[in-house]
Amino acid sequence: MAFTDYSHSGESSRPPIYSDTNIKDSYLQATLQRIDQLSQDVEMLPPPSEYAIFFVVDTNILLHHFDVLSQFLEDVERLSLPLVIVIPGAVILELDGQKNRDGLAWFARRASSWLLDRIKGRKSVRGQANGETCKASGKWKSREPNDIADSEMRNDNLILDCCLYFRRGRHTFLCSADNNLCLSGHSEGIPTITPSRNWNSKEIAQQIYGNSLTVKRFGSYSASYKNAQNGSAPTTFHSTEVDEDMMMVDDDAAELVLQPNHALDLLHLQVIDHFTRLLVDLIGRVRGFDMDRSGVAKSLHAPRHQTRDVTEWDAADCLEYLNGQRGVKEVTPQAGLFLSKPYTTRGARRGQDWSRKDWQVALESLAETSAAWEDVSIRESLFFLGHHVNEIFLLKLRPT
Repeated sequence: MAFTDYSHSGESSRPPIYSDTNIKDSYLQATLQRIDQLSQDVEMLPPPSEYAIFFVVDTNILLHHFDVLSQFLEDVERLSLPLVIVIPGAVILELDGQKNRDGLAWFARRASSWLLDRIKGRKSVRGQANGETCKASGKWKSREPNDIADSEMRNDNLILDCCLYFRRGRHTFLCSADNNLCLSGHSEGIPTITPSRNWNSKEIAQQIYGNSLTVKRFGSYSASYKNAQNGSAPTTFHSTEVDEDMMMVDDDAAELVLQPNHALDLLHLQVIDHFTRLLVDLIGRVRGFDMDRSGVAKSLHAPRHQTRDVTEWDAADCLEYLNGQRGVKEVTPQAGLFLSKPYTTRGARRGQDWSRKDWQVALESLAETSAAWEDVSIRESLFFLGHHVNEIFLLKLRPT
């Protein structure tokens, strides 16, 4: 398909994909506050293991290397390895500081919703309790006379303090793209891991486990959307042509789904992941998950969401239920289809295969659903997503 060069056609004056002048930052703040509350609750901490490794993560990893971290955690849990990702309290504060920045606000919300979901799962991710510190006051949140005035350096010291605390009982790694923080970690004898150009789950595992564990079962490098403005999002990827309405079944096609390399494809996958999580959370608040499973419909003519247990619903199931309950008008393309992973169902396709109007119609429909249920999380995320969608459509893009 052909893409228009919007930067030379006057398209830059078009209204954004999604805008709402009343958008605030209440969702992100509430999410981060909930993460902090759960971090103070001992019962919400992952069960301790004698052999557990603590993996302390800096803010820049969550913002700029989120997909690698997410893949690494999936690999760790799939292999049942005793490793716990620790999110320092200072990182939560720094995520809050990105809440209104055009370039990072979307990534901050994406990381925060993932963190909350994982911490509630009480498995392999946890926050830092206020008392988990080496500071003389016994509380990392307390300011002390010798604290550095510069906020960035102070936060680095707090992250290092978190590492030193957890190192007392378990082998602890610091993961950061901040060279100064890593140097400070080295000076304290804390092993550090810094992202490389093609950083991936397998590389992290190699640095942590060395030869004590085969790393073949960890994920390899795959491209990830970061920011269209600074050129970090690839714009082309060579592949075979695939009918947009056909499911992909051969190996080459499967590789295309798993390894996209076009800015719209990469952003689309992030959109699917993030809004599916928010929709499932909304369903949990609206309907709850304590449902009688015997109530699942058996008829082939029943709506799809009625034929599946609610705990297995995807974005399309959630939207079918939510829109049906509040009478939200159907549009083309349906938001549920737009939020389906490419080629997993008839009509589902890659991000670049949806036109600019398709993106706008689907996302505005999602906003209508959010408004119908007075949900803040989806509308707030849509607002900051719009910046990235618009920037990509202003680029010169070649189809793949």
